[in-house]
Amino acid sequence: MKKIIILALCFAFAQFSLQAQSFNWGIKLGLSTPDVKPADFNPVKIINRGADSLLLRISDSDYGYHGGLWARVKFGRFMIQPEVVFNTSSVTYKLTSLSRNPANTLDSVRKESFKNIDIPVIFGVKTGSLRLNAGPVGHLSIGSTSDLTNVSGYAAKFQTLTFGYQAGIGLDFGALGIDIRYEGNFTNFGDHLVFGGTKYNFSNTPSRLLVSMAIGF
Repeated sequence: MKKIIILALCFAFAQFSLQAQSFNWGIKLGLSTPDVKPADFNPVKIINRGADSLLLRISDSDYGYHGGLWARVKFGRFMIQPEVVFNTSSVTYKLTSLSRNPANTLDSVRKESFKNIDIPVIFGVKTGSLRLNAGPVGHLSIGSTSDLTNVSGYAAKFQTLTFGYQAGIGLDFGALGIDIRYEGNFTNFGDHLVFGGTKYNFSNTPSRLLVSMAIGF
């Protein structure tokens, strides 16, 4: 089904391009705020061995970067803009080993980094140099590194493709463009976490703010 959706969007864009009043494309680079804020996500308690358990908290998250290609077709003031963008993000966890013996309780810091290909399909309206944008985005997972791999029973099972949405504004100054977008997602953060064959995730869905600079050709 996911492949069918992507193919349908590609076909629709090709049809729109044939009827477009103008077409241009370009490159974009930018930064994103952290995907998660520690205070917004409740800890995850993981039953590990017998009465012992692990408590996984989000400690911090780092700024990410992204870069890729975009194409835009216009019909008067209306436009459609698909993109293919590589992006990175990372998060730091505090892992607490809980034991019936308080003397055996240990804290450690673990970090995970993620790499995705994002495929937004943005619809918008342009008035002068101002653009109003919104549309769905697909996140294609292409790799990760994790310090959790040495925790007994841990396995990472990422969904190949997840979905979210983006909305924001853009400003064009000739060939140069600036975009500010809010991104929300439809899956809970940490839904790839598997311990002892049981899948866990944090309670909230991640969001972030993306700031990009684009050059059109």
